[in-house]
Amino acid sequence: MSSAWQEIARFGKKLVISGLTSSRFGNISLLEGDKIIITCTGSMLDELEERLVVEVDLSRPCDQDKIASSETCVHRAVYQSTINKAIIHTHSPYAVALSLLERRTAEPLDSEGMIFLGTMPIVEGQIGTNELARAVSFVLKTNKVCIARGHGVFAAGNSLCDAYTAACMAEHSAQVRYLVKAYSRDKFISLPSLR
Repeated sequence: MSSAWQEIARFGKKLVISGLTSSRFGNISLLEGDKIIITCTGSMLDELEERLVVEVDLSRPCDQDKIASSETCVHRAVYQSTINKAIIHTHSPYAVALSLLERRTAEPLDSEGMIFLGTMPIVEGQIGTNELARAVSFVLKTNKVCIARGHGVFAAGNSLCDAYTAACMAEHSAQVRYLVKAYSRDKFISLPSLR
């Protein structure tokens, strides 16, 4: 597992400190060859130790899946069908709220979100199910993030830094959209195209 668990622990602290998730919610993984290094189920992301990060097989479920995150099947499906090497799953409050208010996507209104993030698809599926795994892995082929309805953000990238940046941007854009929507009572202003 080399020092992958230390990198995961570093980003676990950042997620909690930045308010993207509370300590016991969310999960983080890295792809290393044919293995996925992932947080254990129920672990506190801001207090991760080496024993709270496990190695599971990329190709199929294994014995370690029993103690790995309940979202292991989602991470596995994303790695199997995309070029991503890192995944962060948060329970970001504004993104979760938007997923309950919007139908299919949460479109960023802020300039950074529009340029760097793009559409945030909202996907369906219960926690830790193959349905959710299929939905998340499908949209992360062409998007940096998606929001599982009522559950949270899945952000992916080539590194944990990339995934963390996307998760931060998703919550920022969700917060801006939520606040504009609340203020305008669903009357959105038209923003000029930034492209």
